[in-house]
Amino acid sequence: MGDVVHLGTSAGVNTRGPSPRIWNKGDVQEFKDDPVKGIIVFDDFRNSFTTQEEAGRTAWTGGIGHIAGDINWQGYTETAAVADVALQADDEGVLMLDTDGSDDDVVGITTGDNTQGIFKSPEEGVRKSFYFEVRYKASTVTDGDLPHFIGLMEPGKLADGTPLGALGVLADVDYIGFHVDESDGNGVDIVYNEATSGTAQATTGLIAIVADTYIRLGFKVEILGLSMKVRFFVDGVDLGDGAAIDISTADTNWPGATNMDVVICATSGTNGEDGDNLKIDWVRVAQES
Repeated sequence: MGDVVHLGTSAGVNTRGPSPRIWNKGDVQEFKDDPVKGIIVFDDFRNSFTTQEEAGRTAWTGGIGHIAGDINWQGYTETAAVADVALQADDEGVLMLDTDGSDDDVVGITTGDNTQGIFKSPEEGVRKSFYFEVRYKASTVTDGDLPHFIGLMEPGKLADGTPLGALGVLADVDYIGFHVDESDGNGVDIVYNEATSGTAQATTGLIAIVADTYIRLGFKVEILGLSMKVRFFVDGVDLGDGAAIDISTADTNWPGATNMDVVICATSGTNGEDGDNLKIDWVRVAQES
């Protein structure tokens, strides 16, 4: 029997760590015990550091640097300032992505080396599990301040002008995840896109964030009989069928079986100011082989 859908309030789940309703599945433990069965990675930025060579500089060459830890990340900042992608000395295990207030300047991190994806997106009709969750907060949710994206994206897209362009609009690339655009600073959209051949999809109005307040956003593949759905969660609560994406059969808009990396990025909006930032507490991803 596959997963059972649990709806309800966040009172029944923990408030800081990974959400039980996403992660308390038998195959997740199997991935830990036997890497042949799957991959699971978790980074809470407690065991992380910026490499010594880069820490001694004030600027990254070409805006590209590296954060080593339980997950190895490549960082990018359009300003090239090392301080814009920084582990926080006053927080135990937090990475800050700091914008500079210059309209449309991009700052972010990606798994891998930004050229080859380390995950494979869930494929329509292929009964394999996938789990994703992140805990983060935004310093501001004022319209026009801090557009951002959190989720999976095809590799090689974290750069000047991508994956977020003017007004925080997502580029036409393969992605699955969560997006805040410039016009609605406290509204998080559930988004996915199959580049070139599909049409970008967004579910709006279900997720609201509060300035400087942590929130957990996640999704998992649920398999029930012949049904396969990607279900989305906020602070451990299933958002229900209105947010779920059916991938039981082919969907021209779904970027299935695509090499992907975790990408977390922000850009300075039209009204953004130097110091607007995202703070990432942890990231967890698991995938069946």
